[in-house]
Amino acid sequence: MSYFLPPSPLVLSSDFNPEECARRLREVIDPEQPTFFGFSGYRGSKPFLGKVKGNQFRVLQRVYSTRNSFPPVLTGKFEPQGTGTRIKGAFDLELTSKIAMCVFGAAGLLVLVSIILYSYASQPVLSTVVLCGFGTLVLFMPRIERGFGRDQERSIADFIRLTLLADDDLGPSSGRD
Repeated sequence: MSYFLPPSPLVLSSDFNPEECARRLREVIDPEQPTFFGFSGYRGSKPFLGKVKGNQFRVLQRVYSTRNSFPPVLTGKFEPQGTGTRIKGAFDLELTSKIAMCVFGAAGLLVLVSIILYSYASQPVLSTVVLCGFGTLVLFMPRIERGFGRDQERSIADFIRLTLLADDDLGPSSGRD
């Protein structure tokens, strides 16, 4: 079992050429510029953030209600396909998010173990239950975070489909069975 879920693939086809896809996407997203003063944590007002550089792109959804520290990010590239474009991408957590989850989980577990070792003599059952509960939370936290981001993944995928007038690519080389 992998600690982190594998990236979720997204493969689409558009009738636009790769340069036109890049231009269209660049026009409808705000650059990813963090700010301390803002409801979403980023500058700008467009519902999606990211960057397009050459044939590669990165897109995430702006969230106002809660600042999700571990949002799903779509990274991908535009590949020529006949007169159109194949958009190949994958949703995943950023590497820094994965590292942060591991560090915070390990640090929290170390603190909790030291507290439980100190209090085990007076409350053995409670200490064991708390340790098992927190250990389970640390073990499943990456999967829980990806689950929280599923709606954002669907929103980003729909946004890409609408912006690039793209359909799901169900061709033999799309990676699907």
